[in-house]
Amino acid sequence: MERTINISENLEELNPWIKRSIELFQTTKYLDDILKVYPFQIATPQRLDRDIRRKILSAHQARNTNTLIELLKNLDKFPYEDPIWYLIKNISGCLENNPEQIQRIANSLYSMTAEETVVRLESAPKLNTQMGPMFNIWLQNKFKLLQMEKFKTSRKGIFILNSSEEEGKSFVNDVLNQNLHKRPDLVAKVNGQYIIGEAKWIGQPGGNQEKQVQEVITFCRNQRGNILRIGIVDGFPWALKKINGNLINDKVAVYVQESEYDVVSALLLKEYLRSLIN
Repeated sequence: MERTINISENLEELNPWIKRSIELFQTTKYLDDILKVYPFQIATPQRLDRDIRRKILSAHQARNTNTLIELLKNLDKFPYEDPIWYLIKNISGCLENNPEQIQRIANSLYSMTAEETVVRLESAPKLNTQMGPMFNIWLQNKFKLLQMEKFKTSRKGIFILNSSEEEGKSFVNDVLNQNLHKRPDLVAKVNGQYIIGEAKWIGQPGGNQEKQVQEVITFCRNQRGNILRIGIVDGFPWALKKINGNLINDKVAVYVQESEYDVVSALLLKEYLRSLIN
């Protein structure tokens, strides 16, 4: 993606909080510190029961498709991402009525060795599926939370709303008039100023990561009234250069870095909120 700002020479042209976040990423042990916000667990393999493992290996080696499919149906994981496996596994009639699809899946499985199939089944799970709860737990431990009535009547200090998803959504839409389909990740108040924010961990460029970045930028752009909207983004968007020294021009990074809106690392959130105190 073509940049509109020469970021190598004109870092000062960026939103100051974006600039601060980039500098944090470049000059500190950022990835170590972000563990306080997103405490990723050690990725450990999930071993199959020895008897199940033996049966899968045997069925695969014998090309016994019916037995192999039945064994795999009883597991939480599949050896690869298949677009219709969920339907085959969970929906009545799909397995019995679609022999061509079953053969296609079998051919994909047999293109691997039996041992490779098991290795994939036992591989460590992805670690990025619980980012929202991680951020919320960190928020609760980092800031002072108030229940709804005290939050609304507070006048001095930095406070985070402590509410359920539904109660928070109703407050943001009915009281703050924000027209959102879900409760924002951050509902804060600094003295009399309300701030709402969306938090994202972006681990790499492309795909769904770009969609998430666009959601944050759109969220910030759709300012309504005097409620301040911010993005709380961490990970890849704060990187400037690849390991070979080339400037990163991926959309995920450029969208965030050239945003005119306040987008900030979670590690700077407390400082950001303090800056709003008059």
